[in-house]
Amino acid sequence: MSLQPAKIEAHLFFEKKFTFCTLVTRFDEYIEMVESAKKAGFDVNDIEYIYFDNKESNQFDGYSGINRALKVAQGEYLIFCHQDILFNYDQRPQLEKCLQELEDRDPNWAIVGNAGKGPYGKPASRITDPNTVNCDTKNMPLLVESLDENFLVINRKHQLAASSAALTGFHLYALDLCQNAKLIGLTSYVIDFHLFHKSGGNVGKDYFKAQDKYTDLVRKRRQFAYLPAVCAAFFATPFIWLNKFNKNPKIIKYFRSIIKRINQQ
Repeated sequence: MSLQPAKIEAHLFFEKKFTFCTLVTRFDEYIEMVESAKKAGFDVNDIEYIYFDNKESNQFDGYSGINRALKVAQGEYLIFCHQDILFNYDQRPQLEKCLQELEDRDPNWAIVGNAGKGPYGKPASRITDPNTVNCDTKNMPLLVESLDENFLVINRKHQLAASSAALTGFHLYALDLCQNAKLIGLTSYVIDFHLFHKSGGNVGKDYFKAQDKYTDLVRKRRQFAYLPAVCAAFFATPFIWLNKFNKNPKIIKYFRSIIKRINQQ
């Protein structure tokens, strides 16, 4: 019998509803997160938990980890999250409600999270952490340009990837995903799903090195971009000499106003 062509179906089929994926350095803390998720309703057969073992060394980082997870996950939605979050507040029905409402409103949504910044740096969050208690920005879902990495839900019906060929590390991979989504006409949002995150964020030398790497990526793309990352905004242009000033607050503010004026024309 000769080989017959196979028809591609219009609708994608997924084995699971949600896949949770985590970069693990402390297994006890990871298990605490998993158990809290199970108590929040993520404990039935349509849920999958997978992890990267970084206890001894970093086999995967944020960029390579997301791209591998997107390949191996069985879930319709990939929840790429930190090991130090706890599902102490909202439960599975609330997440499903948020995703369905967003699907009805904007079928082109690609990523959602619980904290991020809008096009010109306006913050949005629904989180409790060491710095904020029950932070609740109104009128969600809110369209954003960047998300915090502690909790990301990626819609796997779209073809999306992190820039792992150019970038490495554990900072700005959510910003990278959001910007990559934007480049192909997809959107990112903060939704009304309340979690507890044990960390209030970490801005150090590694973070600013990540900004430099991302700036160089945007420069090679020949773009002008104001980048409202969650911890610290910056900008990028095709010009190396101008990018040297992209952490100066006054110049960042001026560059943001120019980009805003151009976009409003």
